[in-house]
Order: sequence, then structure tokens, then C-alpha cells
Amino acid sequence: MLYTVQRYRLYKQKYKDFRDYCKLALGRSHFYCKKIIQAAQVCLELIKSKFKILPTSVSQALPLVKFAKVDEYGESQLQDKWQTVLDGFPAQSITAAKIAETLDENPEDRAKQVRIGGQAYQLLQKKAIEAGLTVSQYLEKLISGSGEPPEEQPLEGEGEGTELTPEKEEICDRAEAYIKSKSKKRGFAIRVRSKSYQISDKNRSDTLSDSS
Repeated sequence: MLYTVQRYRLYKQKYKDFRDYCKLALGRSHFYCKKIIQAAQVCLELIKSKFKILPTSVSQALPLVKFAKVDEYGESQLQDKWQTVLDGFPAQSITAAKIAETLDENPEDRAKQVRIGGQAYQLLQKKAIEAGLTVSQYLEKLISGSGEPPEEQPLEGEGEGTELTPEKEEICDRAEAYIKSKSKKRGFAIRVRSKSYQISDKNRSDTLSDSS
């Protein structure tokens, strides 16, 4: 019936288009009405093929829509796919989820649900944002064994000629002490630049004049 209204534009006397008809006359969205039409066409094809058991709702019929397309030889996979569902489950236990899972051609790519605590998810979300990834991408990266995504390396020349803050000076002091202690244990010397050493050629002359 809905397909007939759409095809022959039986709504034209009162409504501007089919979208308005769905919204104002039926109280449904245009998108949902199109799904109803697709589901009805699936059921009609199954009836023509003498099936006694049919999908009982729009959600059950929708996973079959892509298999209802007729090829150049006038055939479709609809009948075989629906028979596969009927062979796998008793009629009373058939659900939309079971139909979708049975007909899924790429089960490995099918999204799965995993329940985790709210705090754990917030932590994952924070880490994912820091890495510039979605939560699912971040989880895939961790599961693949690559561990935490590497931190971005600074661009060449970035940070040159900048003054050291007290916090950075303290870090430099600790790093210098650590390197010196390691070099003594290994029996060779490593020349460590002073924390006040300026890499930038612009600031080098100022540093030398101060030290003199």
C-alpha cells in the first residue's frame, strides 16, 4: 500500500511530496517509510516463492534486502538466504539479530559489544584523544601488540634557542648526573653540554660574552 502511494503519487492532492505525506499523514520519517517499503517487498518475494514462514517485522526483513536484488539472469539470493535462516533456527526463536548474524558475510568485521566500567572507558577515551585516535582505533592498536602509540617527535629546529625554565633545568641536572654516573661505570667519558649551552647561533654570542 505504501509503495503504491509513493509510486503513483497518490499523496499529491493534499501533500507537497512523499516526505510530507510520511511526516504529516503517517507520523513517520521518510527514511523509516522507505524501510517499510523495502521490508514489504522482501516479504512479497518470499510469499511468491511459497515460503510459509516469513519475517515478522521490519527489523527482521531489513537484513534480507540486499539479497533481494535481481541479477542479469533474473535470479536473486533471497530465497537461499532465508532458507539458511529457517534451517538454523525454529520459527519462534528467529530474531532480527539472529538473522543479521546468520547472513553476515564479514563476521570478523562485525562490531561487538564489550562492557567496561565508566572510569575505564574515560581513561581509554583520554588516552585515545591524546593519541589522536578514536577509542576503537586505540584499542585495536593496543591489542595488536604495538603498545602505546609513540609520541610525536618535534620538528627539526623546534625548540632551539629557547630559555630553560627552572623545571627544565632540574630535569637537565638529573639527566647529566645520570649520564655521568653511567659513563664512569662503563669506563669511558661522555662530553655533556652545560644546561646553559644555547644551540641557536643567534644566542651563542650572548652566552660566550656572559661566560667571559
